Amino acid sequence: MDSEFLLLWSKASAVTTPNDLPDQQKDPIANYANEIQQIQMEGYERTVRKARNALFWAGGLIFLGEMIAMFRTTEGFDPIIFIIALVEGGIFVGLAFWTKKKPFTAIVTGFIVFILFIILSMVLGAMVDGAAGAMKALVSGFLVKLVIIMALTRPIRDAKALEEAKKQNF
Repeated sequence: MDSEFLLLWSKASAVTTPNDLPDQQKDPIANYANEIQQIQMEGYERTVRKARNALFWAGGLIFLGEMIAMFRTTEGFDPIIFIIALVEGGIFVGLAFWTKKKPFTAIVTGFIVFILFIILSMVLGAMVDGAAGAMKALVSGFLVKLVIIMALTRPIRDAKALEEAKKQNF
C-alpha cells in the first residue's frame, strides 16, 4: 500500500500547474520589457519620421527654388535646368525613402548632401557675382536651411538606436 501511495503521490506531484511553467513565470517581466522596448521603438520611429519629412521638404524646396530661379533668369523653360533640379530634389526624396531601411545612414547622408548643396550654391554664386553672390547664396532661405539642418541633426542618435534595436530583434 505504501508503494501505491508513493506512486500516486509522484504522479500527482508531476502534474504541473500553469504557474509552474518557466515560460509563463517569465511572461509578466518579458511582457513588461517588450512593452518598454515597443514604446522606445515608437519614439525612435517618430523622430526618424520627422527627419524623413525634412528630407522630403528639402527635396521639394530645392526643386521649387531651382524652378523659380530658372523662370526668373531665363526666358522660360530650360530642360537642362529642369533635369538638374529633378536630380537635386530626387536625391533628397530617395534618401527620405531610404530612411525606412537604413535610417541612420540615410539621415547622415542627407545632412552631408544638404551641407554640400549649400556650399556648392555658394561656390557657384561666387563664380557668378563674386563674394556678394556667395553671401546671397548663403543668406537666401537661411531660416529654411536652418530648420532643415536642425531637423536632420536632432534625430541622428535616435536613428542609430532604431537601427541597433532592429538588428537585435531580427
